[in-house]
Amino acid sequence: MAGKFKLQSVLNYRQLLEDQAQQVLTASLQKQGKLEAKLQQQRQKLQQNDSELKQRQEEGLTVAEIYLYESQIQHCQRLIGDLQDRLKQLEQQIISERKGLLHAARERQVMAKLKDKQEAEYRQELSRKERVVLDEISLRNKGNNS
Repeated sequence: MAGKFKLQSVLNYRQLLEDQAQQVLTASLQKQGKLEAKLQQQRQKLQQNDSELKQRQEEGLTVAEIYLYESQIQHCQRLIGDLQDRLKQLEQQIISERKGLLHAARERQVMAKLKDKQEAEYRQELSRKERVVLDEISLRNKGNNS
């Protein structure tokens, strides 16, 4: 291995930041999936209540029953609106978190490239020194043979 990379602790820290950003994004994406599932459930519930109201109206309903169904429908609509608002906010948060992850990844990549460059320079220097030693040995052997 090359000489110790002097900025290894910085590289490690940037890797940690990238990993944390990935975890935060993953948690938000899972939360988004759960919210979407809840929203779908509420939409189904709204549709079910609406269908049931129409069916029951054909059979004949009292005013109190109509009020009850209308109240349930309005409640579902409010929940759907709230879920949609939360989902929009979460989507904005996810966009921000993706940008943060991208930034963290770029910062880590800069350090990784610097490390790779340093290792390549070390290998080149090592190879150059090895050639010099081999050339000296070769010259000594020629001098001894003469």
